[in-house]
Amino acid sequence: MGRRFLPAGESLLVEQKLDGADKLNKEDIQSLYVYKPNRKILFIPWSPYVGIYQRGVKRYDSAKYEQKIEDIQIKFKEKIAQKEKEKQKKRLRTKMNKKVNKQIRNIKEGNFGMRMGEPLAIFDSAKERATVEKIKDYMKTKGYFNSEVTYSTENTFKMVSTVYTIERNQPYIIDSLFYNIPDTAVYNRVIESSEESFLKTTENYEQANLVQERDRLNTLMLNNGYYNFSRQFISFVVDSSSLGNRKVIIGLTIRNPNNQPKHKVYTIDSVIFTTDADITGLVHNRENESFEGITYQFYSKQYSEKILDRRIFIKPGELYRRSNTLETQKQLSNMDIFKFINVNYDTTGGQFISNVFTSPLKKFQTSSELGLNVSKGLPGPFFNASIKNRNTFRGLEVMELSGRVGFEGISGATDTGNPYSSLDYGANLAFTFPQFMIPLQPEFRAKIGHLNPKTRLSFGLNYTNRTEYLRTNINTSLILSWQNSKKRRNYALNIADINFIDSHIKTQEYQDFLDELEAQGNNLKNSFLPSFVSSTWFSVTYNINDYGNRKEKSSFFRYQLEAGGNFYSAIAQKMIERDLEYFQYAKVDLDFRHSAPINSQVTLAYRAHLGVAIPYGENETLPYEEFFFAGGSNSIRAWEPRRLGPGSYLPVDSLGVYTNDFEQPGEILLETSVELRHKIFGFLHGALFIDMGNTWTMRVDPVRPGSQFQFDNFLKEIAIGAGYGLRLDFSFLLLRLDAAWKVYDPGNQTRYDNNVKRGSFDLPDYSNYNRLVWNLGIGYPF
Repeated sequence: MGRRFLPAGESLLVEQKLDGADKLNKEDIQSLYVYKPNRKILFIPWSPYVGIYQRGVKRYDSAKYEQKIEDIQIKFKEKIAQKEKEKQKKRLRTKMNKKVNKQIRNIKEGNFGMRMGEPLAIFDSAKERATVEKIKDYMKTKGYFNSEVTYSTENTFKMVSTVYTIERNQPYIIDSLFYNIPDTAVYNRVIESSEESFLKTTENYEQANLVQERDRLNTLMLNNGYYNFSRQFISFVVDSSSLGNRKVIIGLTIRNPNNQPKHKVYTIDSVIFTTDADITGLVHNRENESFEGITYQFYSKQYSEKILDRRIFIKPGELYRRSNTLETQKQLSNMDIFKFINVNYDTTGGQFISNVFTSPLKKFQTSSELGLNVSKGLPGPFFNASIKNRNTFRGLEVMELSGRVGFEGISGATDTGNPYSSLDYGANLAFTFPQFMIPLQPEFRAKIGHLNPKTRLSFGLNYTNRTEYLRTNINTSLILSWQNSKKRRNYALNIADINFIDSHIKTQEYQDFLDELEAQGNNLKNSFLPSFVSSTWFSVTYNINDYGNRKEKSSFFRYQLEAGGNFYSAIAQKMIERDLEYFQYAKVDLDFRHSAPINSQVTLAYRAHLGVAIPYGENETLPYEEFFFAGGSNSIRAWEPRRLGPGSYLPVDSLGVYTNDFEQPGEILLETSVELRHKIFGFLHGALFIDMGNTWTMRVDPVRPGSQFQFDNFLKEIAIGAGYGLRLDFSFLLLRLDAAWKVYDPGNQTRYDNNVKRGSFDLPDYSNYNRLVWNLGIGYPF
C-alpha cells in the first residue's frame, strides 16, 4: 500500500469530490486542483502506483544515466569512424541519438518506474485552501460573483478524501449592451448579426462568452472584406456595480485603425494561380493562361483549368472572405494532387492580388504494408501493395493499382478450430475523378465544388480460398461521393456494384451440409452457385467531434440503403448466355457509436448496430457476402466468430453434443455493446464490457428451429455476454485481449428436440459447449 511510504504523521490524499457542481463543467473545475490524489484500484484501499514510483526512485541514479550517455557516444563514434559510406554513418548516428535520448528522458522525467507510477500525494491543507480560491475565481467567470466554496475531509487509516462544496448563490444577469463603434459600416454589420451574438440580455454572465463573441466578430469582419481586421480592435468593459441587484452592463468597443477614419474593405482585383511553385532557377519565364478571370502560371501545362476552377472560391471582383480562402485550400488539398497549397494576398501598388501557390505531389507513388489480421485469438498475416498515378489523363484524376494477399485468421465455416482457413488474394484498379462523371449543367458543377465531389470507378478480381470452398469474384463499381463539412456528413452513392461470382465447394462435408439444408427447405446452397450479383446503395456517415477522441464526447452514425438485383440484372440476363443465379434483395444497415469521457482516466463507450436484409425473387436467398453474422472479437465476444444464433436455435447433434461447426447466417441483425474503458498505467488499459444481440431469419427455417424473427418473442432471444479486457495502447497500434463469458444463451431449441427448457439464466450443459471465449484483436471493437 502507498501509506507505508508516508513520513510520520502524514496522510495520503486518495480522493477528491465535488458537491454542488451540477450543470457545471466538472472537468474544468478538476483541472484547477493544486494537486491530485493517488489513484486506487477500483474500490480497494490500495494505491499501487505509489509503490511503482518508489521502487523506481530507489533505482534512480542520474550519474549512472550520464555515464551511460558517455559510453554510448564513445561506442558509436568508434563504429562511425570505421564506416566509409555516408548512409551507414547516418544510420549509426540515428541509432546513437535514439539511445542517448532514452537516457536523457530518464534524467529529466525519471526512469520507467517513476514515469509509470505516482509520487506520494501527501495531504496538505494549504494546497486545499489554494484549490478553494481557484474554484472561487472560476465561479466568478461563470457569473457567480457571490459564490462560496468550502472543503471538508474524511481521514480513514491515513487515507484522506476531500469534498469541495460549492454554494453558487444567485448569478449575475446581463442587463444591457452598449456599442462604441465609430465606423458606421462595421457598426451596421455587428447589429445585423446580433441574433448570432453570444451575449444576450437576461441571460447569465459568463466570461467565456466574451471570448466567443470576440472570435465571432473577428470572423464576421474577415468574411466581409476586412482583410486587415484582427481581434485586437475588439474590447469589452464589464460593469457589475452600477445597477446593483446582480445586474451587469457590457460595453463593446471596436476601434478604428490608428490614424484612419474607418476600416478598409478589400475587393479582389486579380487571382494568380501558380501550379508549380516549387520549381525555381529556370532561365525562361512561366507561361500564362486565363480561365474565368483567373490567371494560371506554369512552366509546363499539366492540369485542366476548367476542373481546377471548380475548386477555387476566390474570384476577381468579389469581396475578400477568409472563409473562401480556407475553403479553396481545403478543396484543392482534397484532390490528392498537391503536396502544399498556400494562398496569400499582395496589397502593394494599390492592388489587392490573391496569389495561389501549389506544388504537385509525386506523379507516381508506391506503398506497401505488411501486417496481421487478428481474429479468434490467432494472427493472420497480410501484405498489401499499390502504385498510384496522379493526373493520369491531365484531368486531376488519380489511378491506383493495388494488390493484396492475406490470411483472414478466422474460423472455418465448418471447423472452429482452424483459424487459417481463409486465404484472400486479388487485385484492384481504380480511377478517382475530382468531379461527378455524369451529365450535369456546368453551373451546377461549379456550385458543388465545396462538397468535394468525386467519382470512383473500380475493377477488381478477388479470390477467397477457404477450407470449405473457393470463391472467385470479378467486380466493378461506380461510386459518387461528396461531403458536407459544416454538418459533418459524408455521402456515397454506388450507382452500379456488379459482381460475377463463381464458387467451388472443396469438401464433401460442406457439400453434404448444403444439400441437407436444401432438402429441408433452406436455400443457402443457391448462394454458392455461379452468380451475377448487382446492387445499388446509398450511404450517409455522420462523424461528430472526431469519433474516438478521448477529450470530448463524440459520435459516429452510418446508415446504408441497398437494393440488389435491380435493372442491371435484367440487362445481364439478356446479354449473357450462361446459367447464372440472380439475386434480388433489399437491405438496410444502421450503425451508431458514442464515446463519452467521464474523466481523464475513464471513458464510457457504447454502440448499436441494426441490419435487415430481405431476399425475394426466384431463389429467395442472399449472396453469401450479404448475410449478417454475429459473434467474434468485434461483435458479441462471448460467442465464436459468426456462430451466434439465429434466434433461439442451438446446434446440438443427435448424441447431445454441442456442434458449433457451421457459420450461422441471418437476415436480421441486432447487437449492442457497452464498454467502460479505463487507464491502468502507462500504455496498459482495461475495459469492462457487456455485449447483447443476435441474428434471425425472415422466414421459417425448418433446418434451424426458432431462427425466425417474431416481434412478440425477439427480446427473449437477445444473447448476453460480459467480460473484461486488457489493451496495450502504443498510440500507433492498439492490441486487445478480451475474456468474455456467456451470461444468457437464448438457444432453447435444437434440430432434434424442440422442448429443451432451462432456467432464465442457466446455460446449456451440453458437452463441447464453452462458456468462456478469448478474443485477440487489433484496435477497439467499436
